[in-house]
Amino acid sequence: MTERVDSAKLCAMRALFVPLFALMLSACDGGLWNNPYPVDDEGKSILYTAFTGRPKHLDPVQAYSENEYEFLAQIYAPPLQYHYLERPYQLVPLAASAMPVVHYLDKDRRPLPDTVSAEKIAFSVYEIRIKPNMRYQPHPAFARDSEGKPEYDHLTQSDLRDIHALSDFPHTGTRTVTAADYVYQIKRLAHPQLHLPIFGVMSEYIVGLKDYAVTLQDALKKEPKTFLDLNAYPLPGVEAVDELTYRITINGKYPQFAYWLAMPFFVPMPHEAERFYAQAGMRERNLTLDWWPVGSGPYYLAENDPNRRMVLSRNPYYDSETYPAKGEAGDAQAGLLADAGKPLPLIDKVVFSLEKESILTGTSSCRAISMRPASAPTVSTRLCR
Repeated sequence: MTERVDSAKLCAMRALFVPLFALMLSACDGGLWNNPYPVDDEGKSILYTAFTGRPKHLDPVQAYSENEYEFLAQIYAPPLQYHYLERPYQLVPLAASAMPVVHYLDKDRRPLPDTVSAEKIAFSVYEIRIKPNMRYQPHPAFARDSEGKPEYDHLTQSDLRDIHALSDFPHTGTRTVTAADYVYQIKRLAHPQLHLPIFGVMSEYIVGLKDYAVTLQDALKKEPKTFLDLNAYPLPGVEAVDELTYRITINGKYPQFAYWLAMPFFVPMPHEAERFYAQAGMRERNLTLDWWPVGSGPYYLAENDPNRRMVLSRNPYYDSETYPAKGEAGDAQAGLLADAGKPLPLIDKVVFSLEKESILTGTSSCRAISMRPASAPTVSTRLCR
């Protein structure tokens, strides 16, 4: 009796398994049946990766951690960057058309020769010329109406009723990056409503930055409900010379300052973006630079859901950089120069999914990977299993 029952069960299992197996085979004709990615994305230039920590700040003034720089390095374009392949690490131009020219001055602002001893140098002047025709990502802050005026410059609560993300604005625009945008961002380092993690250090070097912070604080106290337009307050140590050239004056001689110019603190910031986000009702909807950055780099943040996923999309106006043509010995044989000279970025979209790290009591096996969809400094992410 037991044999008959088992035999009957076996026949029933076979009857169920055969059509199921046929269904699985038919699914294989259309692609992997267990593919975790959307079918519509098949064949597209998309990098799927992970992030393990929610970024707290995406405003380049306030950001100062690896999980934040992982995004900012793709969105913003500082003057300098680190060469992607050459070691030891080497600074090279990114938004700058060439490496900065440095001039030395004495305490009376008179020029000094490059070979003068450091103790005689009262000021170092860094002159930076940026590449022409660089453009910002599409953004509603740059949208213009039929008369050429900012379209979203005077939004009301009624206008914002159905706005919850940048994609809810029907129109966007762009404009070219100017030297004044780099000056504006450096001024923001002293903004009384922002927290610069290393303000103490920077204010010791950038001429006038410490006093500038006091000036802005006083201005905000006088008119606390008025937009603080930094263009109305000059910073002695930073000036735009022309459309593409600006100067930064620092105290004494400090060669390490060049490395600061590869950090998000010194990226360009269009004043239109800050004015756009300063409007009433924006912050309540997470419409801020801390949530939706505005950059001129190879990507822009198209989706921000830090509890689930974040998406970077190609900046359609980015065309100022190509993949490096040289590297270390052996890089060509390893295939790392196969894309030499190609315009960047090489990938259209980067999809980050949240992968929370668990704290293990035993020994964990970790590996370091490099996410490099564009030409910003390499970002290392630790993935533990």
